[in-house]
Amino acid sequence: MMCNIFLCILQVMRRNLLRFIRVREFAPEAEFSRPTPSFILPNIICSYCNDVRDLDLGRDPSLLTQEWRCTVAQCGHPYDREKMENALLQIVRQRERLYHLQDLVCVKCHMVKDSHLTEQCKCSGPFKCLEDASEFYSKMQVFYKIAVQQNFQLLRECISWILEIR
Repeated sequence: MMCNIFLCILQVMRRNLLRFIRVREFAPEAEFSRPTPSFILPNIICSYCNDVRDLDLGRDPSLLTQEWRCTVAQCGHPYDREKMENALLQIVRQRERLYHLQDLVCVKCHMVKDSHLTEQCKCSGPFKCLEDASEFYSKMQVFYKIAVQQNFQLLRECISWILEIR
């Protein structure tokens, strides 16, 4: 009963907000579109003015045009693209290492596998990886798109080797 009331309230709020921004309720602009996956490279320091900034490599319009410059108005100094690529490369290698060294978990009781030689859990359940291969693949695809978009050759080669892309 309470769920129906909240649902009605949300529909009324949505309709009012769309009316407020002057978009019709069933117009294509009113439909939710899932944003493209991106990666935020944290704590990038400008070597000239020491400004610290997080760079959204998939959505920042200045980075999409390969304008890697400090956003401080008085500075505008270019970032070191080689350092950026190296930082991304270290993140990709760390994520790959964590994927390969992840724990196995029982499907039934969700306990972590504690011995090396057993093929089944004590509760007779099979083991599975914590992170699925498709999740890892989709995360690496985000980095691959960034590498292609920003023309990072070394990063692209590393990820294509990890994902076995020809």
